[in-house]
Amino acid sequence: MNDTALAAALVRPAQQSRIRGSWPSLLISALVVSAAVYSFSPRPAPLFAPTQVYPERLLATGLAQQGSRYVGVGEQGQILYADAAQGPWRSARVDAQRGSSFTRVRFVAEDVAVAVGHDGWIVRSSDRGETWTEVFHGGDGSDPLLGLAGPFAGRLFAFGAFGLYVVSDDLGQTWARRDLVIEDTAAPQTSDAPADPFADPFADPFANFDAAAIGGAGHLNDLTPLADGALLLVGERGLMLRSQDRGETWTRLPEVYAGSFFGALTLPSKTVLAFGMRGHVFRSTDNGLSWTESTVPSTASLFGGTVAGPEQVLLAGAGNTVLRSTDDGVSFAPVTPPGRNGIVELLALPDGGWLTAGDGGLLLKQPQAAATGEAS
Repeated sequence: MNDTALAAALVRPAQQSRIRGSWPSLLISALVVSAAVYSFSPRPAPLFAPTQVYPERLLATGLAQQGSRYVGVGEQGQILYADAAQGPWRSARVDAQRGSSFTRVRFVAEDVAVAVGHDGWIVRSSDRGETWTEVFHGGDGSDPLLGLAGPFAGRLFAFGAFGLYVVSDDLGQTWARRDLVIEDTAAPQTSDAPADPFADPFADPFANFDAAAIGGAGHLNDLTPLADGALLLVGERGLMLRSQDRGETWTRLPEVYAGSFFGALTLPSKTVLAFGMRGHVFRSTDNGLSWTESTVPSTASLFGGTVAGPEQVLLAGAGNTVLRSTDDGVSFAPVTPPGRNGIVELLALPDGGWLTAGDGGLLLKQPQAAATGEAS
């Protein structure tokens, strides 16, 4: 064996030994490369449990129903929807979420809903309340919109604090602010609002103020159509306005009550009710031209109402109050015991109960004898 062959024979085992000694590091490098490839490779997202929604924890201020779809709105720009009154409730998506509280929501067509709220904010949904788009905003610090009504003769109305008044003629896609043109053919009386309005935490805090002194019209709270085609608009300090031209101009009706009206409701019989502070309810059978006071066994302020059947009317308000009338609004009787939470709106359900919105959230309630004292 020559010197070259001998040297090669001696080197080869040494190289083989070094290769055998480096395989653990090569294996680790391969594992690191494989892990990196796996980490950044596309793959389906893991399944997470659905986000839990607690409708009873929402300060709810409005309800709407279209078929089996229910929509509730409330504080901080929250909108929930469900396909049964019992839930489950899901959070809707609100584009350009501003965080302002909503006050009312209505279905204005089969799949179209509109919600209004603080800062003059209006949003619209065309998919039954699942997604919402802003269609109007009064600007930060704008007065709140407190009510929403229509469409009546093709027009929607949104209205609120200090005479804020906007209308839409295209199912809520666009809105225009209008001046509230009032013909004072029946000037309001100068009597004071009921004594000690602040004893009721749900009372209108502006009920004792002169609208002219605070720079604007009074608060506008609700609007309902009358049997003769006219419109009735009610608000603070006994305000009752009637329009016969789709809300272009309004006539002030004679004052029947010095406190604020929070709601108005037209019954199937064509009777119209106006209700509000201290449990006062007034009834008209001649399209708002004259009024008589209903018999109500409660002094709780009333905020919302609904027709629960051909001969049943429900009004709801402070202190868990739900009142029922079966005589066309002539008299009312309590059907819930007193409670802590107020109710601002309710929907009648087929089982005889109600879905309610208020400071206790979105809750299911059943009628109970008011004398039992049991929680509903």
